[in-house]
Amino acid sequence: MARPAALSIWALAGEAAANTPPGRDRVVDLLRGVSLAIVVLGHTLMAVVEWDGPRPVIGNLLAEIPELQILTWVLQIMPVFFAAGAIANRASWASWSSSGAAGHDWATWVWGRTARLVRPVLWFLAVWIPVVIVLGLTVGSDADPLARLSSQLLWFLGVYIVVVAFTPLEVRWAKAGVAPVAVLLAAVAVVDLVRFNTHDAVALINFVLVWLMAATLGLVVRDRIHRPRLLLGWAAGALAVEIGVVAFGPYPLSMVGMPGEKVSNMAPPTLALALHAVVLICAVGAAWKPLQRWCERPRLWHAACFIGAIAMSLYLWHLSALIVVTVAEHWTGLDRPLVGEPWFWTATLVHTIVCLAAVAGVVTVMAPLEHVKVPWLETTAPNRAMPAWCAAVGIALIGVGLLAISATGLEGFPFGRIVRYAGVPLSPGLAVVFLAAGTICVRASGRRADGGRAGGPSYS
Repeated sequence: MARPAALSIWALAGEAAANTPPGRDRVVDLLRGVSLAIVVLGHTLMAVVEWDGPRPVIGNLLAEIPELQILTWVLQIMPVFFAAGAIANRASWASWSSSGAAGHDWATWVWGRTARLVRPVLWFLAVWIPVVIVLGLTVGSDADPLARLSSQLLWFLGVYIVVVAFTPLEVRWAKAGVAPVAVLLAAVAVVDLVRFNTHDAVALINFVLVWLMAATLGLVVRDRIHRPRLLLGWAAGALAVEIGVVAFGPYPLSMVGMPGEKVSNMAPPTLALALHAVVLICAVGAAWKPLQRWCERPRLWHAACFIGAIAMSLYLWHLSALIVVTVAEHWTGLDRPLVGEPWFWTATLVHTIVCLAAVAGVVTVMAPLEHVKVPWLETTAPNRAMPAWCAAVGIALIGVGLLAISATGLEGFPFGRIVRYAGVPLSPGLAVVFLAAGTICVRASGRRADGGRAGGPSYS
């Protein structure tokens, strides 16, 4: 009798935990898994929905209770993921490039990383695009808010894939110490200055600069975990500046986007979010040694390996679970009371428990897909490899495509909805075209190494 998927993944995680190489930095895996789990919990708690007849109106608890927005200074944990990811990517790149074997170049390495990240996105879109089309034909415009929400989180993968491609540069910059990080922070500040005085589209540059800074800082901090006082000093200094720019500058308090706000610290990211990243990454670096000892505990490490095995599915599919629960609550007449009404917090607790159970169920079904091989993605192009610049163009197209899908949602797929984001016209169909074209370009640049199989990282 076949075991349930969750139990199979748990068992595989146990095997991985038991066979962990001695030199692996377990804190990296812990941080990547925990950061995405915190994102899921945060979205579960923050999402509030009112209904205008059959049409959902999606809001945010933090917008309803502004006093809670300060919590985002702890719960906006994405910078930690980028820092931990950069450390893993540095190890992977070092292992790959040091071999000196034919085909072990940047383009093939970046294709190996990209293929692993694109694979779960393809499964996600393969499910959601038909669902959105069917809902549009049967329910009509009442389903539009949920269709817009469905793909909102894909921005993360778009930016992360771009940051991964910069790994060799990040490694070089990190060797120079904190100076390149300071330069990137200054560049973020200049972009914001131009943004607030000329045109919003300039702010899109910060999608790269802020997260590239977070990744580079992650490497710098990892090399200084033996100096926790220094790292705490950096964190304290960044926190002081962050408080100053939020108190006296154009930046909102919340480190996540709020409905109706003219400025979001998150999309596009701002100097305030960049400083927030410095605070979190340096604070985590100061705690690295205790975290290493904690990760030596077998049960904790087994759990960390399990979260790591399902992390991408957890991130991609948890909003789908929240949508299902919210619609089911409405259909059964069990909507949560509005903020401020009696029993709101009690109902919120019950709602959160139900949502987390639904997330567990959806991830149990969908997580195995994350590990199902897509043959076309597992090999490089059969013909002669294209130049490395083709991979760079492809990475840019993938990044733009995923950011565009996040901004537009899947409403009106493929070309029934045009959204202007920072002044740039976007549609979900065009975004998918960019994603597909970018993936083809990166694959075409990967050289045939190990019998034509795409370059695989040694440190996932």
